[in-house]
Amino acid sequence: MFAAAAVVTLPFVVALIALPILTKGTLIPWHPITVDLDVYQFFARELLRGGDILTAREPRLGLPFTYPPFAALLFVPLAPLPQTLAQAGWILLNVVALVLVIRRLGLHGWKLSLVTAVCIVFVEPVRATFTFGQVNLVLLALVFLDLTRRHAHRLQGVATGIAAAIKLTPGLFVIYLLFARQWRAALTAVVSAVAVTAVTALVLQRETFGYVRMLLAGEIWPGATYYVTNQSVLGSTTRLLGEGGAAPVVGIVLAVVVGLTAAYAAARWHRRGQLVLAVTLCGLGSLLASPISWSHHWVWVVPLAATLFSSELTRVMRWNGAVFVVWTALAPFTWALPRGSQIELRYEPWQLAVSCLGTFLAVAFVVAALVAALQPAEQLEREGRLRQRANRHP
Repeated sequence: MFAAAAVVTLPFVVALIALPILTKGTLIPWHPITVDLDVYQFFARELLRGGDILTAREPRLGLPFTYPPFAALLFVPLAPLPQTLAQAGWILLNVVALVLVIRRLGLHGWKLSLVTAVCIVFVEPVRATFTFGQVNLVLLALVFLDLTRRHAHRLQGVATGIAAAIKLTPGLFVIYLLFARQWRAALTAVVSAVAVTAVTALVLQRETFGYVRMLLAGEIWPGATYYVTNQSVLGSTTRLLGEGGAAPVVGIVLAVVVGLTAAYAAARWHRRGQLVLAVTLCGLGSLLASPISWSHHWVWVVPLAATLFSSELTRVMRWNGAVFVVWTALAPFTWALPRGSQIELRYEPWQLAVSCLGTFLAVAFVVAALVAALQPAEQLEREGRLRQRANRHP
C-alpha cells in the first residue's frame, strides 16, 4: 500500500500544481478551471433535483449532457461535494487510472511515477483530459486493464461493457472480441452493458428511453464535426469536403470501414499474442470511427508509444506510429490554426493538411498493422530477428 501511494504521489502533486496554471485558474487559493467536470457535477445535481438531463443545459457555458443516463448515475457522488474537493478527487482518480495503464505496460517504481508525471504535463490528450476534467483516462483504464491480461478470467469483458455503457465508443471492442473469437469475453461485455443499462432504466426510465429515442433520431448533440480539434474520420472528411451534399454519407461510410478494419487488424494481432498492440489498435479504431473524437480523447497514444518498442512491428508500423504519437502528443493543430465561426470550412490547403494529418497518420497505422498482420508469422519473426541483429551490430 505504501509503495502504491509513493508511486501516485509525484504525478498527483504535479497535476495539483500544473492544472491551475494550465487552465488559467489560481494556484493560491487553489482553483483550476475544469469545464467538463463542472458539467458532470451540474447534471448530477440536476438528476437529484428531478430535472430533465436530456434537455437541460449547464448554465455557464450552455453545454448539454451527451452521455448515456448510466454515466449520470455514476456522477451522482460528485453532486454534494464542494467544487474544490470534487476537482481534487477527480484528479486523483485520473492519476490512478493512468498509473495502472502505464504499469500494465511494464514500468514500475520511480520510473512509473516519473513517466506518469511527464505524460500529465507534456502529452496533450492526457494533459487536456486533466484540464477539462474529462473521463477519457478512466475509460482507457477500464478497457485496457480488462483486455490485456495474459490469462483470460471469468469476468473478462465486464469492465469493457461498463465502459461502453458510460460512453458508446468502446462498443467497437465487442466486434474486436468477436473477430478474435473471444466469444465468452464478447458475450460478457454485451451482457454487462445491457445489464447496467437495464438497471439504469429501472431507476431513470424517462431518461433512458428518451436517450435511446434521441440517439436513434440523431438528436444527441455532439458538437460541430468540422471543428479542428475533432480528429475522427468524419471530422477530417467534413473539413475536406464540406457539410453539404454527399459529404456526410461519405464520411460515415469511411468511418465504419476504418473502424471495422482496425477491429479486424486488432483481432489478427490478438491471435499472435500481441494483446497490448491489439487492444490499442482497436482503441485507435474506435476514435477514428466515432463522429466526434476531440484531441483529448486520443489518450490511446500512451499504450501505442509503448508498443513501438516491440520487435514484432514492421519498420513501416514503427515509423508511422512514432510520427503519429509525436504529432498527437504535441497537437499543433490545437494552437497553430484559427478556429471558430466555421473558419475550418474555409481553410487554406496547408491548413487543411495540418488539421487532417493526425487522422491520416492514424488510418495509415491501422492499414500498415493490417498488412503486417496478414503476413505469415514466420516472416514477421524473421524480419524482427534481422532488425534486432542490425541494431546490435550497426
